[in-house]
Amino acid sequence: MSDVAATAIDVSRLPRSPGSVLEVSTRLPAPADLSVAMARVVPGSMIDVDVTLESVVEGIWMSGTADVEVSAECSRCLDPIEWSETVELEQLFVYPATDASGAIVASAGADEADGGDVDEPEPEVHEDTIDIEGPLRDAVVLSLPLAPLCSPDCGGICAQCGERLESIDAPHDHPSTDPRWAALEALLEDAEQGVSEDERER
Repeated sequence: MSDVAATAIDVSRLPRSPGSVLEVSTRLPAPADLSVAMARVVPGSMIDVDVTLESVVEGIWMSGTADVEVSAECSRCLDPIEWSETVELEQLFVYPATDASGAIVASAGADEADGGDVDEPEPEVHEDTIDIEGPLRDAVVLSLPLAPLCSPDCGGICAQCGERLESIDAPHDHPSTDPRWAALEALLEDAEQGVSEDERER
């Protein structure tokens, strides 16, 4: 007997007659790679899945939601942040093709089908289970922010000293330590004070 994926759902109780419905509520471990650059769902953390499975002519139509816990870093101050996210799940799982005797026939690959670009095939119902890892990954990754924030008004951190800007009450200025900027800074200061270049040379 083949191994059952951790993200598989048993559909043996769903009749194959079109229109039949099965409600499923379960907890599944998060697969790897539910992530973007600065946000992720920790692999192995539990995901609450609530879906409706409906028999259709082609297979099983799944619709519902998944609740995940997101861990991230603020893109401005780099502080760790966490929140709960609910994503929508929708996917058709098709019954595998069979021959006249009822034996499962391996489906042709995209290149074998017509030699051109075709859509990725729908996932299949396999031994009375459906594996929701693919649609779960698609839904979660699309929902994760590329630049998460700990708060909308986060001021970030000072590029020179690393302190959080919103935690500093006094004006936060750093003198330039690069000697290459010294001459330019002197010119700017003189311009603000109305000192001409001739007066500087005296």
